[in-house]
Amino acid sequence: MAAKRKSVKPLPKSGAAKQRRARLAEENKALRKTVRSLMTRVEHVVDEHATAFSWFQAAAKLEDTVRLRTEQYESLNVQLTRELESRREIELALKAAKQSADIANQGKTRFLAAASHDLRQPLNSALLFLESVDETQLGHGNRELLQRATVALASLNNLLGTLLDSARLDSGGISPRVTDFPISAVFERIGPEFQSVARAAGIELAFVQSRAWLRTDMHLLETVLRNFLSNAIRYTPRGRVLAGCRRRNAAIEICVYDTGIGIEAKHLEKVFEEYYQVPMAERPRDAGIGLGLSIVSRITRLLSLECSVDSKLGKGSRFAVRVPRGVTRADSQPRDPWVHDAARAIAKRSLNVIVIDDHPEVLRGMAAILSKWGHRAVTASTATDAVVQLITADLQPDLVISDYHLAAGAKGDQAIVEVQREFDAGAPALIMTSDPDPGLRERLQARGMTVLAKPVNLGKLRAMLDRLPARSPC
Repeated sequence: MAAKRKSVKPLPKSGAAKQRRARLAEENKALRKTVRSLMTRVEHVVDEHATAFSWFQAAAKLEDTVRLRTEQYESLNVQLTRELESRREIELALKAAKQSADIANQGKTRFLAAASHDLRQPLNSALLFLESVDETQLGHGNRELLQRATVALASLNNLLGTLLDSARLDSGGISPRVTDFPISAVFERIGPEFQSVARAAGIELAFVQSRAWLRTDMHLLETVLRNFLSNAIRYTPRGRVLAGCRRRNAAIEICVYDTGIGIEAKHLEKVFEEYYQVPMAERPRDAGIGLGLSIVSRITRLLSLECSVDSKLGKGSRFAVRVPRGVTRADSQPRDPWVHDAARAIAKRSLNVIVIDDHPEVLRGMAAILSKWGHRAVTASTATDAVVQLITADLQPDLVISDYHLAAGAKGDQAIVEVQREFDAGAPALIMTSDPDPGLRERLQARGMTVLAKPVNLGKLRAMLDRLPARSPC
């Protein structure tokens, strides 16, 4: 009697399923071998005795053996089927969990981006109001309090930027854009901002000028250097911080030195880990949450760069990142038309500056700081309102500044174009935004608009104003 064979669906060729398939093949092979052996034995018995009874005995024994083997085979098949179904259920559950985690991560990134924008609006206003204060009218004690408030707000801004950078890295929302650029362009961008922070903290900050060109993502490298500088200033109670470059064969090593409290050797390997903070007797109030250097580590891995740290306790530290050299263009000067050069700066003039923003506090802060610098501010929440004020006062704009995200979904670049269109000579344009998208910056710059991140870098803004000639008297 022949055993009825059941068809078995092919198993996945991977992992445990592949092993189960091999085990099933071995079982089938053993079963076929047993059947062949029994058939040989039956034929041998029949040949020897050739009686009907012997035929019956052999057949009955063979049937029992085949039935037992078939039951074992069916049991094994049922077990394998259950295991495969369980595996499929686990895989589906893992896939669903991953999708949920991705959705939650994207939601977190969107939330942090929105929160960063909403929080930076009042932060921007606060910094503008602080800068507009006339320090000559304050006593020594009040000046010191003002400087402390400035440092505290700058630390808050760094923390917001750190959280947003971390969220974007977690979501995979950062794609490097590798270009050739001069390191001087990066120093010019971040220098004025950190000069004011260092000055408020009582620290001397210097940048060693370099003609070196680099090849990497300019904005991500700027994030790395911002973390190096903010840490250096934060952990240097007194003394100085120095940023400069050194040639290293086919690379340029950008270093940030400080004369701060230093780090023990046993902690150096851990400072780039997330949330790791070096134990110390007295921690600065603005010590952060231990994410800055972990972001540096993740960015340098993303860009295939090398970062390093050397430090001596009580003497200071050196943080560095090594970047491939770029191709030097004939025009080695930074392309940013607003770069401030004291030797070339023209005489300061009173300018007509248009400021468009849908936040009243930002408008008041900008008006206060522009007035302190000797300029006339025309503030408005829409482009139409700005044009009406200009025409009423018979003024020509020397500079148009607008926030990028305006009320009712309006965009700052559209508002600027609307103002420029009303006047024969288009005034220079500047966009303020807390949007971290580097693509947005590139698109706006391609249209001739300079971008300033919020909170506004007041040092760079003032340098821009000092270089603009007035179009009309105030």
